[in-house]
Amino acid sequence: MSDRRNSREVNGDRAISSLGVLFARVFGHLLGPMFLVLTTMCIVNSGSGWFTKLDGIFAGLAAVMIGSRWVEQRSGSATTAKGEPATMQDFRRYVRSVLLIATLIWVAANLLGNHVLH
Repeated sequence: MSDRRNSREVNGDRAISSLGVLFARVFGHLLGPMFLVLTTMCIVNSGSGWFTKLDGIFAGLAAVMIGSRWVEQRSGSATTAKGEPATMQDFRRYVRSVLLIATLIWVAANLLGNHVLH
């Protein structure tokens, strides 16, 4: 019985009670990054220049990932990777990280696709 109580204390009883919040979590943590990887591969393979439709899709996916995390944060069920309740500081850190990493990946993909491979 004490094991069950301890797991609740770590999680803070942050159960997801909405299908929309569940989708936001799945997209923000799993589907979004997966689609970003696929889009990055398409950018490298196409080598069709900077600021193409694929680049717009890449930027849109990054924005939807941030929006998904915002929905989860506003629901009150957002958690960190350690399972602790996420704060607004955690959300701001996530936004900065996604923007920085996505920009670096996008630049690298375009440089590789437009100048190195093609």
